[in-house]
Amino acid sequence: MKTLKTILIIVLSGFVIWSCREDDMLSLKEVMPSVLDDIAVKEYVLTEPAANSNPLLLTSTWTETKFNLSSSSTSEPAGPVNYVLQMDKEGNDFKNPVVLASTNTLSANIFVKDINAILLTKLNFKPEIEGVIELRIMTYYGQNQLHSIASENILKIKITPYKPLEEVAAVYLLGDMNGWNNTSTEYIMFRNSNDPDDKTYTYTGRLAANTYFKFIPAESLGTYKAYCRKDDSTMTYEESSGGSFYNQNERYVTITINTETLNYTITDYTESNTTKFYNTMGPIGEFSNWDNEPLMTRSSYDAHQWTITYTFASSTTCKFRGNKDWSNNWGGTAEAIPYGKGVFDGPGATIVVPGTYKIYFNDLSGHYAILQQ
Repeated sequence: MKTLKTILIIVLSGFVIWSCREDDMLSLKEVMPSVLDDIAVKEYVLTEPAANSNPLLLTSTWTETKFNLSSSSTSEPAGPVNYVLQMDKEGNDFKNPVVLASTNTLSANIFVKDINAILLTKLNFKPEIEGVIELRIMTYYGQNQLHSIASENILKIKITPYKPLEEVAAVYLLGDMNGWNNTSTEYIMFRNSNDPDDKTYTYTGRLAANTYFKFIPAESLGTYKAYCRKDDSTMTYEESSGGSFYNQNERYVTITINTETLNYTITDYTESNTTKFYNTMGPIGEFSNWDNEPLMTRSSYDAHQWTITYTFASSTTCKFRGNKDWSNNWGGTAEAIPYGKGVFDGPGATIVVPGTYKIYFNDLSGHYAILQQ
């Protein structure tokens, strides 16, 4: 058997091998194409996954392509071969197919966000309108001369794509608190909503006396184009040497800005928790067995602001705990990602999917941001 496979590989490289005698010729007599295995579900209505997640839609599997030699009565697998899973809109006859996977194995995973993007950008599907796609396997074989063969069957799937939500842009504080470092992401503006149509950002924290600052969106990091003060209630978005907001006396404030209307407010924050300081703070959940949470870094400018960069190996619940004491904990809601507001001693816990995140937490307001890196 091992000898036969070796011969097959050689034959696939050139298709014909001649010995000194013509009657000793070996040739590739037949190629038996792969067959796509049937799938249980053939109709999908796609929905927007949770932020920073890309769930599995389906796994496509197929049989091995096999080859017959003129000297053999049985078919055999041979290599090297490459399987390409192709997709096209029904009726296109795979004239310009999209590649979903290229592999030397007999299966491929298809994920929701990936196929949704392909449907909208490559196959001209319309959001929330059902269409039909076709799947097939192309097997490529031969080294010196590349050949291909399509799968024996084609799978048809009804599928309805979703309209992706616009991503929420991050906005950061820029000013004396971070030395006017225009690449700094140390102080983030929090949000009460993950709706991209809501352009409102908020920040509650300490401002030192004689502090100047602006607000810089993620798109402008590395420049000095920022949201600047225009008057007592409105901003401009420009690169300017002036236009800084100014805080005269040390105090705690709540700042609210709207990056669409360019309105803002700055009001005193007078709650008693400004005098309660925590020695440690950290995210805690199933990933840490609800104990021994990784410790966040406390801001030297405002002791109520915390950050950490952390990698979650699997989906997990997440709350925040101060001083490693359950009497100091904040719980959010499962869908509040990447922005949310935890309730002190709240029962809920945010769900975080695998990945590396920069996490911000404000122990005054309970606001958090969990941004995948």
